[in-house]
Amino acid sequence: MADVFTVTEDAYADQQGRRVRVAVLGNSENGELAEILLNTPGGQNRSTGAGAVNGLLLRDPQTNKLREVLPHRRGFAGGVMAPFANRVRNGLFNFGGEQHQLACNWDEVETRITGNGQHAIHGLLPQELNVSNRDATSRDARLTLTASFDGSYEGYPFLVNVAFTYSLGFDGFAIEVAATNVSETGLPAPFMVGWHPYFQLEGAVSNAVVAFDRRTTYNVSEPIGPGPAGPKRDTHPTGLALPSDDFTRGQPLGDKYWDDGFKATASARAVPQLETRIHDHPEGWEPAPIVLWQDGQCRFIQVYTGMRDLGVVAVEPMSGQTDCFNNGDGLVVLQAGETWETAFGVRLEG
Repeated sequence: MADVFTVTEDAYADQQGRRVRVAVLGNSENGELAEILLNTPGGQNRSTGAGAVNGLLLRDPQTNKLREVLPHRRGFAGGVMAPFANRVRNGLFNFGGEQHQLACNWDEVETRITGNGQHAIHGLLPQELNVSNRDATSRDARLTLTASFDGSYEGYPFLVNVAFTYSLGFDGFAIEVAATNVSETGLPAPFMVGWHPYFQLEGAVSNAVVAFDRRTTYNVSEPIGPGPAGPKRDTHPTGLALPSDDFTRGQPLGDKYWDDGFKATASARAVPQLETRIHDHPEGWEPAPIVLWQDGQCRFIQVYTGMRDLGVVAVEPMSGQTDCFNNGDGLVVLQAGETWETAFGVRLEG
């Protein structure tokens, strides 16, 4: 009997004629699939290249039809980010008594990635990751991609190996992360990871509801200079964390520009897995809620509506706060030889 799940490779030309290589995790019985980028079609790999989720189709239990949960081959993807996620202010941080300068690739005023920006954003993953394992059984399809930070990256002279294991099973899609400090000289390493999924909505973004897990309360990080654009924009935290019920009251996203970071205040023991629900409200039908889950190592969530014109909202699980390389909130310090792990994923609620 053939296995239900499969792992295959495919290639296609994107809208700009660039060759895109992907791995496809599939369910041969119901047509569900998760597509993972194996290369970076252009530019830096800053959450849109190798390792990014280039589409997720799941069968909606409300309609029994395949649904595009994450945009499939639409020219932007939900990337994994390491050894830091979101931003490092001015690309500068101190660690182990030394100052480190990352390449600044984020223009905060124009809100775009550039070669000459004010801040560092979305990590340092290379343009291609190594395929270290693929496996398909009657239970799930799995793919593991790895990368090594070998001390040669500008501003990050640390030795860390990271593995991302993607899986598609009967209970949805998941990403497991394992980071190991491979220093042989005892040098510790700062580390953070995040995922930047864009959830595809059938209805208007303004009508969608993002509902945080109500088993905990949340703080919102006060930004230095909030706002969607302009010379006063600076979304790095001031250091103040204020109680927030923005996403626990069930109100629609509305027309407000969101690019805000939140932290669950309950302990990982009290709430070992956070679950955020995205309720889509298209006219004439009610899709099943999208459930984004993240384990106890990821207590932070970023909500971003800067691409609402494409009908998507980003809800990002993160292991630390924006700029945690400076503020320390959620920063993982890997001792030599130490491995740290986390996981997050998506399902449709039946």
